[in-house]
Amino acid sequence: MKTRFRYGGTVFVALLFIFITILSLFVGVFEWSGRGTVKMSLAYYFLVRPCETATAAAVAGDSYAAGGAGYLLENEGLVVLAGYYREEDAIKVEGTMSERGVEVNLLTRALNEFSTGRENMQERQQVEGNLATLDTVSRLLFDAANGLERATATQAEAHAAVQGAIGSLEGLIEKNGRDYYSLWNVELMRIKRRAREADAGILFAKELRYLQVSLLFTILRAPAYFG
Repeated sequence: MKTRFRYGGTVFVALLFIFITILSLFVGVFEWSGRGTVKMSLAYYFLVRPCETATAAAVAGDSYAAGGAGYLLENEGLVVLAGYYREEDAIKVEGTMSERGVEVNLLTRALNEFSTGRENMQERQQVEGNLATLDTVSRLLFDAANGLERATATQAEAHAAVQGAIGSLEGLIEKNGRDYYSLWNVELMRIKRRAREADAGILFAKELRYLQVSLLFTILRAPAYFG
């Protein structure tokens, strides 16, 4: 009886070890297969004006002149006036603009989990770092734009925000390197050049809004660059 107990205990331990080993392998495979998945969920809310293809540039220009971002979504026939991080804020401004006779619509866009196509955890973390940085920089520009609009921020503070954005973009481009990030870096450089141009003169809220909205749509288009 004693011998049988020992044998049974040995078998149980062996089976338990095999079970744990198999489970670990499954967990490892699952973990490995998810290494290239960017696990970020971001949602943004935009106020937009519809436009015809023939008049898109004119509507964008008018929107920009009136103090909006004037960011053209040409393929969708829309011009973005502003971007927000909370739906209630966008709805509130939409109501105010409607009362003033300005026709605007609310556009909601979200970035959900997506695969980079590369089973590389370090690469995924780098992509996530890029997205998190752009999100942070966009919020900085958003606050600066609101500050200029409400006269609660000085030109020096607004320039500091733009210079911070330029420095962050330069840092990302340098760290990203080439190859996998080539097209992505081109977009970051385009926004950086626009920021430098704005920083060279007197800043207005509309310029900061354009940069902010550009960053938000760059984030939203990330799956096209990395997927």
